[in-house]
Amino acid sequence: MGSPIKDFYGAKNVLLTGGTGYIGKMIIAKLLRTTEVKNIYLIVRPKEDVGIDKRVTKMFEEQVFLHIPEATFQDKLHPIEGDLKNKSLGIAKEDQIFLRENINIVFHCGASLNMDSKLMDAVMTNVNGTAEILEIMKGAKCLQAFILVSTGYSNCLNRVIEEQFYEPPIDPKLLIRITKEMRPELLHNISRGIMGKWPNTYSFTKAVAEHLLISEGRNLPVALFRPTIVTATVSDPVPGWADNLYGPLGILLSSNCGILRVIRGNPRVKADTVPGDLVINGLLCYAWEVATQWKNSPSYHPPVINFSGNDSPLYISIREYTTTAEKSGFVPFKKTIWKPMLLIVQNKWIFLCAKHLLHTISAYLLDWLLLITGRKPRMRKIYLKLDKVMAVLHYFLVHEWVIKNENVKALWEKLGPNDRITYNFDFTGIKTESYLRNLMVGLKKYTLKEDMTKAELHKARYHRLLVLHKVLKYVTLYLIGYPLVRKLAILLRKWLQKLKISLLS
Repeated sequence: MGSPIKDFYGAKNVLLTGGTGYIGKMIIAKLLRTTEVKNIYLIVRPKEDVGIDKRVTKMFEEQVFLHIPEATFQDKLHPIEGDLKNKSLGIAKEDQIFLRENINIVFHCGASLNMDSKLMDAVMTNVNGTAEILEIMKGAKCLQAFILVSTGYSNCLNRVIEEQFYEPPIDPKLLIRITKEMRPELLHNISRGIMGKWPNTYSFTKAVAEHLLISEGRNLPVALFRPTIVTATVSDPVPGWADNLYGPLGILLSSNCGILRVIRGNPRVKADTVPGDLVINGLLCYAWEVATQWKNSPSYHPPVINFSGNDSPLYISIREYTTTAEKSGFVPFKKTIWKPMLLIVQNKWIFLCAKHLLHTISAYLLDWLLLITGRKPRMRKIYLKLDKVMAVLHYFLVHEWVIKNENVKALWEKLGPNDRITYNFDFTGIKTESYLRNLMVGLKKYTLKEDMTKAELHKARYHRLLVLHKVLKYVTLYLIGYPLVRKLAILLRKWLQKLKISLLS
């Protein structure tokens, strides 16, 4: 039996935004490894000292492109200079015409993922970028699917999130106009008023951007894809691959390095995590399904998929994440500074006391040690940055959502046996302990790029830290406990003397 998914991508021209990001890289790698895709066009923003060609060439060194011939990578990948914040994405007129005439599939993954970014930056990237790429593709001659990759938490004010479009918090065009016309400092000052109850600029602007598919995507094969928290891969291209530290990955890393020791949250709240390779497989299959619907349906209505893992073995709490990761086999990092320990505290005042003891005082002590050993103090800065990150994540550590994913299950049922192997997005076969073990190794090997030949040295260093931790713990207990016991013994002796005197009298 053949593969309808492979056949679908054969000889196709794909346009991709966010191609240098985690999801973008995996889309490129999967298409190049498993299909006869004709060309992949990337809209790439140049950096100050790195041009777009150099950025794309540098990508080829990453583990995700393992086993892909360099000639294939160079021949089929074509960067186009552009920026989501600019009019028409800053793409030249002739390139716009070329895209309209030749592109078959669009994956719009480009976004500002920083939850703490200023409203102006988030609007111009997430909302304006979506509006501009839709405008470019209007009148496209051979477009079969346009997929906007959003987030499962774009409508997080609803505790139950259906696979449907929601009313936006503000009209997208109005928000873009306000952002462009208002002075940046004034916009920043009133941003909380504009956002209302939305917890951060990322989810707010994603909620607004989604509505553009309805208002600006008429007569186009548009569709919405909402993954939840995208984490490291299960197996493809290698187990445990990730190139970022978002969400649980950052918490696990900083906790296992002995830096993050207490967070404020509900230890029972579950994290809806989805491995990156399963997300990409689901996304590629979804584009095939969208194209099929567009071709065969007389009245096309843009579909929505919530790519949630709420029925997955990985649907566990942050507390279970850390304890299961420890049980699966501890992986010491080169940057580990102390024995890992993570308290998850709900009460604000208990949290502040614990944070002061475990973070603030620790930062001063560690900086003092760095200073007297001739190194630059840096721990206070690290903890200040960590405090900002955890403050942004707090909303998601105390709330839980029911994210419906019936359309994901329906899509799986439409796949043939070959496509279920090549483009697997079934969660049921995942072994939690094995996955988390690979995730921790992947953080060390791929994300931090630590030398794996020195793993034994890192283990030995960790065991020295463990001994130091135990010594310090017992010394502290002695210094605090001995005076207390001595004081109690004196009080007890006095009480017994008084009791003896009273009995004699």
